Amino acid sequence: AFPSSTPSIHLETPRFRTVMTQTEVTATCVVHSAYDAKVSWLLDGKDPTSRTPVNQASSTTQSISSNLTLPSSQWKTLNTITCRAEHRCFNSTEKSSNVKG
Repeated sequence: AFPSSTPSIHLETPRFRTVMTQTEVTATCVVHSAYDAKVSWLLDGKDPTSRTPVNQASSTTQSISSNLTLPSSQWKTLNTITCRAEHRCFNSTEKSSNVKG
């Protein structure tokens, strides 16, 4: 039986210098969970548009990695970025980061 524990989330955002010097930046969210959780992103509390590429890969049964790639110009206008993990076996869990430079 799987433990019914809340997953832990690690959110990694691009460095300021990367945002200033690259045309695209990537944020990475790693969810550690015994379940195959669905990972989603929120930009300033809203779902990103369908044009935003999101890659999700289950590296093991214990962790799921999701990358969100945005143009630097869009990143610069953001205040917060949120990574959310959802599964029917646990309450929705999320981690936010204030990215306003």
